[in-house]
Amino acid sequence: MISFFRKIRQKLLSQNRVTRYLVYALGEILLVVIGILIALQINNWNESRKDGAYELEMLSEINRELLSEIEDKQSALNIFIMAERSLNELLNMRIDNEYPRDSLEQHLNNLGTVGLFFPYSDGAYEALKSGGVDKIQNEKLRNDLIRLYSYNFKLMSIYVNELARPDMLEKFELFYRVFPQQLTPGPDGVIIESLDYSTFEEVVHTDEFMELIEVGNDVVSSVKPRLQGILRQMNEVQRLVENEISK
Repeated sequence: MISFFRKIRQKLLSQNRVTRYLVYALGEILLVVIGILIALQINNWNESRKDGAYELEMLSEINRELLSEIEDKQSALNIFIMAERSLNELLNMRIDNEYPRDSLEQHLNNLGTVGLFFPYSDGAYEALKSGGVDKIQNEKLRNDLIRLYSYNFKLMSIYVNELARPDMLEKFELFYRVFPQQLTPGPDGVIIESLDYSTFEEVVHTDEFMELIEVGNDVVSSVKPRLQGILRQMNEVQRLVENEISK
C-alpha cells in the first residue's frame, strides 16, 4: 500500500503536476490523521470498556461485603436494643419489689452479654483503591465509599475498640462480681460455666447493683446511637452500589 502511494506521488512529480501533488499529499495526510483518530477512538473505547468491567466487578465485591457487614452490625445493634430494654426492666425491679420477675434471667443475660468489638471487612474497597477509586463514575457513590471506608469505619473502630472499651470491661467485671460464675462438672468431665442469679433479691438494692445498671446504661447509650448511625450509612451506600450495578 505504501509503495502504491509512493508511485502515485512520483508520477505526479515527474509530470510536473505540483498542484495535484499538493492536493494529493494533503489528502494523504488527512487519511493518516483520520486513521490515527480512529485508532485512538478504538483504544479509548477499549479502555472505557475495561474500566466499566472493572468498576462492575469491584462494585459487586463491595456489595457482597457490605451486605455481610450490615447483617453483622444489625445483629450487634439488636443486642444493644435488648440490653437497653432489660436495663429498664431491671431498674423497675429495683424500684418496685412487686414488679414481675418472670423474665429476670433473660434480662440479666442480656445485660451480662452486652458488649462489642468492632471489626470490619474492607478487602474489596482496598482492592478498588489499588486499581483507582476514580474508576467509579458516579461521583456521589465514589465520595460516599471514601467517607464510609476511609473515615467513618475507622472512627467507629477507634471509639468502640479503644474509647468505650474501659466501660465495657468495667461492666463485665461488675456483673461477674455481683453474680459470680459457677463451675459444675458435666458429662464426660466437661466443666460447665453458669451464673447464679438466685441472690438477685439480696443484691438488687445494693449500691453495687445500681453501679452495674449505671455502667451498663453508659455502655448502651454511648454505643447504640453510633451503631445506628453507621448502619444507616452502610445501608445508604449499599443501595447506591446496588443501583449502580443494576444500570
